[in-house]
Order: sequence, then C-alpha cells, then structure tokens
Amino acid sequence: MNDAIQSGISIGITYAVSFTIYGVLIPFLPIVLSAQGLSDTEITLAMSGTGLAALVAPLLFAHLADRKFSFRRLMPSLLALSAAALVLLHLTHKVSLTFFVIFSAYFALIPALTLLDSFTMDFVIRNSGGSRKRRFESYRIWGSLGFMVPTIGLTVWYGHNTIPASTLLALSVTACLVAALCALRLPGNQPSSDQGRLPSGQALSAAFTPPLRGLFIANCFAGSALAIFYIMYPRFLQEIGCSTATIGLIINLGVVYEIILMPFSGRIIQALGIKNVIMLGFLSLPVRLFITVAWPTMPVAIATQILHGPLAIGLLIGVPIFLQENADTSFRHSLQSINTTINQGLTRMIGPAIGALLVGIGNTSDALRGLLRALVASAILASVATICFWFTSKTSAHKTLGVSSTGVE
Repeated sequence: MNDAIQSGISIGITYAVSFTIYGVLIPFLPIVLSAQGLSDTEITLAMSGTGLAALVAPLLFAHLADRKFSFRRLMPSLLALSAAALVLLHLTHKVSLTFFVIFSAYFALIPALTLLDSFTMDFVIRNSGGSRKRRFESYRIWGSLGFMVPTIGLTVWYGHNTIPASTLLALSVTACLVAALCALRLPGNQPSSDQGRLPSGQALSAAFTPPLRGLFIANCFAGSALAIFYIMYPRFLQEIGCSTATIGLIINLGVVYEIILMPFSGRIIQALGIKNVIMLGFLSLPVRLFITVAWPTMPVAIATQILHGPLAIGLLIGVPIFLQENADTSFRHSLQSINTTINQGLTRMIGPAIGALLVGIGNTSDALRGLLRALVASAILASVATICFWFTSKTSAHKTLGVSSTGVE
C-alpha cells in the first residue's frame, strides 16, 4: 500500500470517528441539558457557549496550523482537551457553569474539525496527480457516516426507551479520545515558511473582498438561522411526541440524504456552478422551516429531512471549496477558520439570544408555541441569507472550478 493511499485511509477514519462526537452532541445535547433541569431559555443561553468558542478559537489555532505546528500534532491535543471538558458536563446543573463547560469543550472541538477540512483539501491538492485522484467529498463523506453511528447504535440498544444522559456524555468523551488516537496516524504536513503578514490578516483581506464578501454577509444570517435551528429543533421534535431515540433517527435521516448526494457533489458543482450549489444550500433551510412551522407534525418532520441533502452539499462541500479556490497556501487554514468564526462564532451568539427571547415571551407554559416562534425567526434569517447571496453572486465574477486546485471534476 503506497503512502498516499495509506494517508487517505487515515484521513477517512479520522473524519468518521471525529464526527461521531457531533453525532452525539448535535441531536442530544439539548436533551441532556433539559434532563439536567435547564429550561428552554437556559438551554439556549448555555448553548451560546459554542458561539463564543467559535468566535475566539478558530483563528488562534489556524495561526498555529498555518505557521507553527504540524496538524498531526495539533489535532490530537485539541480533541483530548475537548474530552476533558465534556467529562465535567454531568456535574453542571446551573446555566452559568454549563455555559463555561460547553465553551471549554467547543473551544477545542470546533477548530479541530474546521482544520481537518482545510488540512484535507491541502492533502487533495498535494496528491492530485495520477489515476487515483480523490476529491474532497470522498473524505468528507466519512464524517457524515460517522455522524450517524451514535444514533443507530443507541436505537438498536435502547429501542424507543429514554437514553440516559450519562450514557450520551460518556459516548461523547469516548469518541473524543478515540478520535485523538486516530489523528496521530494522519499524514504529516509542514506549516508555511512565510513569516511575513499574519495569516489571519491576509485571510480577512480576502474575506472582505469580492467574490467572498457576499458569501460572508450571507453566512452571518444563515449562521444565525442555523444556530437557532440546531438548538430548538430537537426540543421541537420532543414537544410533538418524539422519543429521544426517534429524535436521533429523524435528524439522521437527513444525514442519509446528505450521504446519498455527497458522492455526486463534484458533478453537481460542475453542472450547476459552485455559486448556484451554495445558493440552493441556503434556500433549502427556509423552505424546510416554513413547511415545518405550517404543519408541525412528525410525518412532516420526517418528509422535510430530504432538504438536508442540498443544505449539506451547499454549505459543507460547496463553501469550503469556494473558500479554498480563493486562498493562498500561506493562509488556507485561516480563511476556513474565519468562515467558522462568523458562521459558528458570531452567529451562535446572536442566534441563541434571539431564540431565548422568543421562547421566553408570552405563555411560557406552552413550550411548542415558543419553539415555533423561534423556528419562524430562523426561517426568516435563512431567507435573508439566500437573497443576499443571490444578489452578490450576480455581481461578482468567479474563476472556473478546476481539478488542479480542488480535485473536483
């Protein structure tokens, strides 16, 4: 087995195990916090710790990846730190302490998974020759598969019974530690030797210049919408009668559609253009949410999961490729991390604040009504993101996507 193939396998395995962590935290963390006695308003405030972490951590660690350390050394350390923080989560029952623990866990976890994307695209570029070219989505799909593992395993084990919060937290810690061990097998890479301008400064300059400026403006609205959605949607499913295991299955049904589409994402991008694929990703969220709010039932929640497919292809594949196409090798990690800082940082402070306000007004005993108000706000913000990106993409030119830089055919 040659080095490139062995390295590619190690990247795929690391993606699979790393995203298993999100497979526990994204569907189940709001449920865990609810079981520990936090109200919906307190859950949204505590979960805003993820936004603060994404606001301050990605560029810090991107600088280290761009200039100081091999990613193979950096990622295991970050995952181990995240595991240590998650161990403390079962001890928290107050919103202030829960906020701090969630912030600490995501302070390490978010940059680890963000940098894995930019590291992988750099690997694709460096190994794009020969007859066995691989594309970014060929590796990223293993993250989607890994995301599904906890829900499938927990459903088989518990059926439709309630899954203990302690089990969910133990799984997240275990996944962090196993992912850290897998990351030790990643191929080596060397940081850039360019010691001139700060990589974050170069990346910020690119981010606020066309064609990326429109994308980042749209991401401010879309990220706020997604921040509300990811926190409120599991609670919404719980309020319409779904068990914990069913919530995980419904959310992972969307990941199934993501996995079905992902192998074809290169052809989809080539056929429609990178900007149109991203715009469809933005558009799928408000369509899905307006339908969900109009008919808040389990069958509609299940049916609308199909719209997660274009959302994932647009935002998880299209956006990183679009950013990489406009990044120099000296600040590639930093440009991807600016997107994380905005899309998961600033907006995850704004979105939960809006969500907490909306679920807390009026008759707080009617939890479903408050959750629906929050989902409507999410749909409106996502609509604004779609309109912004549509207008800015029409007025800025972008170079043709090519195999030489992205490995997308």
